[in-house]
Amino acid sequence: MRAKINCSLLIIQSLSAGCNTASKGFCTGFVIIPAGFSHTLHNSTKAEGNSMKILYIDHHAALPAQGGDCRAVQLAQDWQRRGDEVTMITAGYSHQRSKNRTVHEDLEEQQAEGISLCFLAAPDYARGVGEYRKSIQVFLKKLYVNAPKLAERYRPEIIIAGSGYPYEFFCAQRIAKIARGKTVFELREAWPERQRESYPSEESRLGNCIAEYAMSYDLRNADTVVSFLPGGEQYCREKGTMPARLVILPPPAPPMAAPKPLKESDAAALQLLREKYSTLAVYAGPLNARHLPELLVGAVGNLQQQGVAAVIAGNGGYKQLLRRMIRENNWENILLLDALGERQQHALYQAADLIYYGDDRQCQAPYGSYAPFLLRLMQNGKPILTATHGEKNDAKQAGCAIPAGEVTQRGVEEALLQFIGMNGEQRAAMGNRALEALETTHSAEQVAQDYRSALLRLWV
Repeated sequence: MRAKINCSLLIIQSLSAGCNTASKGFCTGFVIIPAGFSHTLHNSTKAEGNSMKILYIDHHAALPAQGGDCRAVQLAQDWQRRGDEVTMITAGYSHQRSKNRTVHEDLEEQQAEGISLCFLAAPDYARGVGEYRKSIQVFLKKLYVNAPKLAERYRPEIIIAGSGYPYEFFCAQRIAKIARGKTVFELREAWPERQRESYPSEESRLGNCIAEYAMSYDLRNADTVVSFLPGGEQYCREKGTMPARLVILPPPAPPMAAPKPLKESDAAALQLLREKYSTLAVYAGPLNARHLPELLVGAVGNLQQQGVAAVIAGNGGYKQLLRRMIRENNWENILLLDALGERQQHALYQAADLIYYGDDRQCQAPYGSYAPFLLRLMQNGKPILTATHGEKNDAKQAGCAIPAGEVTQRGVEEALLQFIGMNGEQRAAMGNRALEALETTHSAEQVAQDYRSALLRLWV
């Protein structure tokens, strides 16, 4: 036991090194449990009507009013309504929320929107990647050290490691051992590969080994792995580590905020652009390398004579680059706005003919991606131009995407020309397919029900 605890602490403490080689362990008894199977659950020790005590750990969990990824809170709210006792463990600060709670104690509890939340104090990280990793370290250490207290306070039967990175599972496993509960690991991205892709200059052999070991350990030792990656099975096989149980679920659609009108000057500029050009493409979000806004600017600029215009709203390191591109080419069909809140983004999308979504993550291409941002775009009932590596994304699966053939400016131009050639009926049908997918495949209620059934199967 001492050796295992020391090993877990070593991995947690090594996070600041950049953390990533694969453990080659295999696990027999591999079972894939498909989504939509909840009606088949019978003969388990815990019947559907019985309640569970669940401890759901998610570093970035956000209430709908806070912005960010609301997945964990949505699932917890649904399970709470079904009679389960759910407590969210989250960090006091996360960059994924637009609003953060000020936490003064190591552990602070709050009741909000029908669920219990326990916040662990963690520093903010406004100055870059180094502080972000330090914040994760602090969160994990507090989670690990307070495991006995959390186990005693909440007496969980199931502990879910849902933050996305692999180190948290060691903390969840420790709580589970003390409370004699079951563990669940959520697979939402190819995390070790993503770190190597995002921070190539910081790549180290030791860091790679640690991250790969941690991911393989989680997949091998969790009682159930819940994958929000469409290619979760393929990812596990390539890791050489097959979970005892693997559940592949679609991500739940986030709650939709009511549109809020744009400020007067932005609305006036948008109206002038709309009157002059027949086709309007819109992107609202971070202006950085990952989201590829420069491809949209270059493509739309070259199609000015074809009546195409674009509105791009956001802030980030690429904004000066976009301004320079527009100025040097004398493009008058592109409007740059400051970042908008989620409600104003919806108002902007309603004025668009086409919504742009770019994602330069190559490591995710074989497995698909977990992308709540894309689901939010689909809520607007518009066709979506996707510039991504690989075709496993939710818009493509729903039939509402116009994919760029290649992730280049030329590829985006060709996709725009394809959209121009579509009639109104075809465009409306694509938008309707987006809304239909959100109501069926990505129904938060159905995803929560299927997830809960997977938890109940832990007692089969």
